[in-house]
Amino acid sequence: MIGPKRCLYWLAAIAAYWFFALWLLYRAFPVFVDSGGAVASFHWGRYPLAVGLTAYQRSIAARLMFLYPYWIAASLMTSVGCGLAAWAVRHWRRSRSRAFLVSSAATLFSLLLAAGLSDAGTSLHVWRGPTMYGGVACALPFLRVMAPVSLLAGALAVARDPLSG
Repeated sequence: MIGPKRCLYWLAAIAAYWFFALWLLYRAFPVFVDSGGAVASFHWGRYPLAVGLTAYQRSIAARLMFLYPYWIAASLMTSVGCGLAAWAVRHWRRSRSRAFLVSSAATLFSLLLAAGLSDAGTSLHVWRGPTMYGGVACALPFLRVMAPVSLLAGALAVARDPLSG
C-alpha cells in the first residue's frame, strides 16, 4: 500500500516535472510572432502551422493548435522521467548511490530514442516536425531541454529514496 507521504510526493513531483519540461520547451522552441502572423517552431503535422496575427490574438482555438505539441511533448517527457526512470531505478541499481545516475541515464537515453523515432517519421515523410539529428545546430535546442529534464529525473530518484522506507 502506498503511504500518503509517497502519494503526495509523486503528485507534486509529476506536476512540477511537467511544468518544468513545458517551460524548457517554450524557451527552446518559441512561437514566432511577427506582423505576418504566428509560426510554430515546434509542431508535427503535414503542413507548417501558421495563422494570421489577428486570428492568433483573438481565437483560443488558434492558440490551442500551437500549444498541443508542447503539452504532448511535456507529457511524454514526464512519463519517461517519472515513470520509466523510477522503474529503471527499481530494477537496475545495485546501490542507493547509483539512483541518480541510473535515473538520469535512462531518461536521457529514452528521450534521445524518442527524438530518433520522431526524426525517422520526418525523414520518411509521415509528418513534418522538428528534427534533432540533422546537425549540431538542430541538436542544441533539443539538448537544452533533454539534459535538465534528465538531471531532474535523477534528483527525483534521490529524493524518493527516503520516502520509500
